[in-house]
Amino acid sequence: MQLRYRHQPAGKLVTFLFLLLYAGVALANADLAGEEAVAYESKKFALGVGLGIVEFDSKIKVTSNITGKSRFIDLEGNLNLPSNDKVKTIYGAYRFNEKHSLVFGYFSIDRESNIINFSENYDDIIVVEASVGIEDNSRFYNLGYGYNLFQDDRSDVTLIFGLKGLELKLEAEARGEITVNGETRSEVEIAEVDVLAPLPLIGLNFGFGFTPEWSISTQIRLVGGTYQDVSARVLNTSITSRYRFARNAGILLGLTYFDADVDVDDEELFAEVSYAYSGVFLGLHFGF
Repeated sequence: MQLRYRHQPAGKLVTFLFLLLYAGVALANADLAGEEAVAYESKKFALGVGLGIVEFDSKIKVTSNITGKSRFIDLEGNLNLPSNDKVKTIYGAYRFNEKHSLVFGYFSIDRESNIINFSENYDDIIVVEASVGIEDNSRFYNLGYGYNLFQDDRSDVTLIFGLKGLELKLEAEARGEITVNGETRSEVEIAEVDVLAPLPLIGLNFGFGFTPEWSISTQIRLVGGTYQDVSARVLNTSITSRYRFARNAGILLGLTYFDADVDVDDEELFAEVSYAYSGVFLGLHFGF
């Protein structure tokens, strides 16, 4: 999918990737914003919760498979969906031994906005002084197997294979004076994407411990594939610093970056979704 209308600053991504390469290392199976984490290698089971404070950039291009007409919606720029919001996450892992582990994670987004007296001409849809409600209730799940490639007293590298579930739920509904292909209506869906697709995931965790209390980690995740009428490509990267303040607990602080291109092709509509966010992450980790 070619999405030429993205407006993310290239400089931010270059800087972020440079930091990823500079960090280069992590505790096995640590992750941010919905990815798995194991901050303490001596523990069999790990569980954590976190909150990301991020900036969103989400856009949808909808093309009718019947008429060929298209409409482009910038959810933050045109429909006032909050561009700065929270990402809530929970993650966990179980280590069978030094080489093998099972990891899982879940993160969710809840954003909404309402516009009064909204007017816009989308070619096939003409909205005149209508109220528009916009919601983003997306959820992302992952389950993976971790295999330790390298480990010494300070550093380790872990390979991750698994599945990532993309539950993308975006909706923009207008109510009021609306014309659709010459017909008058009182309400219409300007854009709607509601899909759940399990897709293959592959990734790497790199880790380095400075002291028993302080460590830094880098994670890279790639997701891609096709499921029914959905195809997607996802890049998820993060850098985490960890401070262990108790035997079984620690604080996580880091940066996270998520970028997904999703195509949905059904009988009537072809939707191209660009969904991305980046920001900081705070969390609590517990190992047992």
